Amino acid sequence: MNAYPTSRRPLRVAHLMQYFAIGGLERMVERLSVASKSRGVESLVIGYLGDGPIRGALERQGIPTLLFDSGPGLDPKLAWRLRSVLLRERIDVLHSHHLGPFVYGTPAALLARCPQVHTEHSHELYDKPRRQILGAIMSPLAEVVAVSPEISEYRKRFPGRCRVIPNGVPLPADAPSMRARARALLNADEGSFVVGCAARLSPEKNHAGLLAAFAQLLRDEPRSLLACAGDGPLGDALRAQADRAGLGGRVRWLGTVEEMGQFYAALDACVLNSDREGLPLSLLEAMSFGVPVVATEVGGVGALLADGAGLLVPPRAPEALAAALSSLAQQPELAQKIGRNGKARIRESYSIDTMADRYVELYREVAKGRFLRSRIGSAPCA
Repeated sequence: MNAYPTSRRPLRVAHLMQYFAIGGLERMVERLSVASKSRGVESLVIGYLGDGPIRGALERQGIPTLLFDSGPGLDPKLAWRLRSVLLRERIDVLHSHHLGPFVYGTPAALLARCPQVHTEHSHELYDKPRRQILGAIMSPLAEVVAVSPEISEYRKRFPGRCRVIPNGVPLPADAPSMRARARALLNADEGSFVVGCAARLSPEKNHAGLLAAFAQLLRDEPRSLLACAGDGPLGDALRAQADRAGLGGRVRWLGTVEEMGQFYAALDACVLNSDREGLPLSLLEAMSFGVPVVATEVGGVGALLADGAGLLVPPRAPEALAAALSSLAQQPELAQKIGRNGKARIRESYSIDTMADRYVELYREVAKGRFLRSRIGSAPCA
């Protein structure tokens, strides 16, 4: 970790995101903001569509926040209000996260003459023509970062630079006693095979397919439990699906979980059945706890779980997902090996320190004006 020289003014970075709700993007911003403090960066985190627990978590760790009163739909005044904040707070770098914050943050940064870093967390941007237009103008306006090589590959169709900085997570301290307490909260005894999924209850996460796979798993492993952490628009429909399938007593719908460490400590396996991903923070977190993971091979997941760090299955293949989970339940030695491999992968390549060092280095370079827009037009993706 690089300490920032005390004789220089700390670099001031404003993170712009939509919500303060608990999610992978929001957790990443929280951890990056906190880790940046010891590296000479003062952060301000701004949201504009909704409050949530992440805001309180940031404030408790000494990171100031700001929530704009902005509703759904385009708000032309928001960019002007952001410009005022950037000037008032003497922000050196604006860091926008995802498409909406780029749309609002870019004109604000231009008006305030503030350099911008932009992180793409998924390839959702490239699904529709009007979004592709925004993708094409990103590099001339901001230093673009992808959280996985797969997202960077999508950007090769556009001119300009796109570097890759993978998300990072802290390695938790070993706490064997946490497992017993965590499983008790799920009403799961030690003989239960507890499968956990931490994801928003939204279509792209395909919880419906996960429930179908879990129903198959129960035929072979009747003591299995499925614990789902997260809220979202499909909550009622998914609960109804579980009840219709007779799974109600074996599925725990936990809603928003603020203490995720306790959640991961309870698990025998972590699963993610997404149709689309960037680099999912929930898998990184589970792996940091040594929990074996099973996930669909989408986005950056394939590279993350390569070489025995997890089990990969095709998307929309509940039979394959059930079989992979069953193999972990029936082969404890395999599960332990995958858990060790996954934890080693996080330690080597996806630590919070590595992520923070690379972003802070980028902030300093951008603040110095080293990346002249006239040169970036021909810069390759990296």
